Amino acid sequence: MSVRNVSAIASRELAFFFNSSIAYIAITVFLAVSGVYLFVLYDFFEGNQATLRPLFEQIPIFFILYVPAITMRLLSEEKRSGTIELLSTWPVTDGEIVLGKFFGALGFIVVTLAVSLVFPIIVGSLGALDTGMVLGGYVGLILLGAAYAALGLLTSTWTQNQIVAFILAVLLCAFFYAVDGMVASVWEGGRDAFAFLSFRAHFANIARGVIDSRDVVFYLSMIVGALVLSVQSLQARNWK
Repeated sequence: MSVRNVSAIASRELAFFFNSSIAYIAITVFLAVSGVYLFVLYDFFEGNQATLRPLFEQIPIFFILYVPAITMRLLSEEKRSGTIELLSTWPVTDGEIVLGKFFGALGFIVVTLAVSLVFPIIVGSLGALDTGMVLGGYVGLILLGAAYAALGLLTSTWTQNQIVAFILAVLLCAFFYAVDGMVASVWEGGRDAFAFLSFRAHFANIARGVIDSRDVVFYLSMIVGALVLSVQSLQARNWK
């Protein structure tokens, strides 16, 4: 496994986003939706409380659409255009391709979240902000975004169609985000049993400012699992 190869592929992906209008449109839409929700729909100024809790409740849901929109082209477009075969002629392994694509998408998510720091700056200027909750919230969003990106990358290896990859990724992300609630709708006693699979349950723990190693290990396990499956899915093209 070459760090140089992974870094080169990740840089290539980031360059694709920022050399076009995609990154700027996506980040602008993200900031607009988040800002409208926090300051308008939530009635922030009427609440008379300096808090980002509503934002940390909304972003994970918005990410269900936002992250798959970023990842849907990562490998599906390469497969459709045939450039995946060209990429395979480089001195890189399938594992390096998957990791490079993943870190490229994760880098874009981190940039998005970095730009969104404008919200804690604004809210902090209006009152005392719980920095522990803000730190936990952003750590949770990075882990959640990485898990979504890994799932989105996985679906991108399944098809040459970006729209299909997007829809499958949205369904997977939504399932793992709300699996405990979906089970509870038909079997109330199953909520706690399936909470360990719920992105929402683990994110809620971290967003409170309590970074429990069990929640971190859960997200890392999901990410690694999805990336391993992505490598195997990519390698399947050699079995045909």
